[in-house]
Amino acid sequence: MFFSNTFKHITKQTKNLTRYKHADTHWSVVRKKVHAVDKALNHFDDFYEQVYSKNWLLIRKALLKKAHKYVAVLNYYGDIEETKRDLELRGALNMRTLFNLEKGYIQEQLNQNKRDKALEEIFKIDAELENELKDSKESENSSKTFDAKDFSLKTSLEKAEFDTRRLINTQDALSTELLHEFIPATKIKGKEDFFLESSHYKMYDQNTKFNVKVEREFDFHFPEHLNIYCFEEGNKSDFDSPKKSTTGVLNYYLMDGGSILPILALDLKPGHKILDMCAAPGGKSLLALQTLYPDRLVSNDVSHSRVNRIENVFNEFLFDFDEKWLKSGKIRLSNVDGRAIEGENFDRILVDVPCTTDRHSLHENDNNIFKPTRIKERLKLPELQRELLYHALQLVRKGGIVVYSTCSLSPIQNDGVVHMALKQAWEETNMEIVVKDLSPALLQTKSVYKFADKNILKYGHLVVPHVNQNYGPTYFCKLQRIN
Repeated sequence: MFFSNTFKHITKQTKNLTRYKHADTHWSVVRKKVHAVDKALNHFDDFYEQVYSKNWLLIRKALLKKAHKYVAVLNYYGDIEETKRDLELRGALNMRTLFNLEKGYIQEQLNQNKRDKALEEIFKIDAELENELKDSKESENSSKTFDAKDFSLKTSLEKAEFDTRRLINTQDALSTELLHEFIPATKIKGKEDFFLESSHYKMYDQNTKFNVKVEREFDFHFPEHLNIYCFEEGNKSDFDSPKKSTTGVLNYYLMDGGSILPILALDLKPGHKILDMCAAPGGKSLLALQTLYPDRLVSNDVSHSRVNRIENVFNEFLFDFDEKWLKSGKIRLSNVDGRAIEGENFDRILVDVPCTTDRHSLHENDNNIFKPTRIKERLKLPELQRELLYHALQLVRKGGIVVYSTCSLSPIQNDGVVHMALKQAWEETNMEIVVKDLSPALLQTKSVYKFADKNILKYGHLVVPHVNQNYGPTYFCKLQRIN
């Protein structure tokens, strides 16, 4: 009887017990479960090590750091002079100043090389003249002998006194990091099938050969009214959260440092009509407006919620947004698939496509493209990206510029997509598209950014993360439609 009552009591108690799941951070969950961030890292290790070889370990280390580096885009419609002073007191540097210093140094190096070559030719001629004078006989009427060496340019230069007051000590420069030696790229090469992700998207397949015109560009225009601040390489300082100016708008916008390059590559000019095809969350559209150049800007995104994010950014940084900007038609918010935009021609189009967002994929499980439920979406990304870029090339006016960009290290999503879009344009249309090689122009940015080796890229340029300058990844390719 005793055992029977005890069993009934235990059974009753058991029925009242509730089993609760452990939190996602509990050791048993972390130990057993393979998260989306783990799948992303495994994929990148397998894929990117083949592409970037030994450099992948350095890139990987930077990507895994939670301390992501940002730049501050000053809001022209806020208290801009006061904000400049505050940031400079904190040690931040104006990127336009850095780029101009680099540009001046590079130009001086080029001029020096030209001078050296000219002197080399003069010395060569001078040596020939000296030998001729040595071999000549003295004039019968000349009573004075002379040594030809005394009259040579080389001898004169050797005896000349230099004004040391005009020599510059490079240690006194704003930063020794600004005075690097640069070796410009002289050619584009690459026929390596260095990825195994999908044989369908092999960029350099011999069966897909077609003519691609590539032109080098030597200048990277930084608009006069655009003010962007950064910290020098190795400086771990962070910008404070933006504050409201006396005009009621925020004083600056924080964004990844690599993200400014696609906008600069657009080479914006006053009066341009611009399309930001995949604009959310709106940072690049805002950056374009800060140049004061656009006559009209269309910020588009396929998702209604993402268009709302763009509108929120504009409301925070542009005072009287509805009345001054929307109703005037200077800005138009658009909520359609970028592939369906019709009826307009633009001077400049930015195609910042949806991609694997490599940095986000390594840190956030929520909305991660490597989740099992998003496999099909991830595999279809290159096709979607190609369609968006191809449509942009059709929308841009003749002579206009399209910049294609991603935040991925994947050569399939980067050069591979550019290759596929160019191939489609070559096969299906009479459009002539020129790829702009910005390697010489980007030399002026080398004190701020780390770029992937050009020999693993065929069309575009890639900012790679580095522990001392943790920007990116940002890929961008500049294309101009000729006809």
